[in-house]
Amino acid sequence: MKKFVGLMVSAVAVIGLSSCGGDDGGSGSGSGSGDAKKVVDALISSAAESDVTIDQACVSDVVNKLSEADLALVVGNLAGLVDGSVDMATLEISEEGVAALQSTFDCAVGS
Repeated sequence: MKKFVGLMVSAVAVIGLSSCGGDDGGSGSGSGSGDAKKVVDALISSAAESDVTIDQACVSDVVNKLSEADLALVVGNLAGLVDGSVDMATLEISEEGVAALQSTFDCAVGS
């Protein structure tokens, strides 16, 4: 639970610190994106290591809502986000991206 919660808390922590700018105006990343799969796999793995059951389809839907720019920021810093060595507030993820990542909590079916 620690890693999953750590990753999700990082996502939520940036809400209060994110700037209004930085939105690239793009649409979601698309279900075919290898980057989206990396993020989904990391969230599912992190949840499993934390004994949290997570709905894979739900997580995929959430990740596919990220813009290409937000997805690239998350993927480029994924290891650090999972282990807590990267402060998500420094990544300049758009407000829409933060909201999408925050909604991954809704994908957890148990703890």
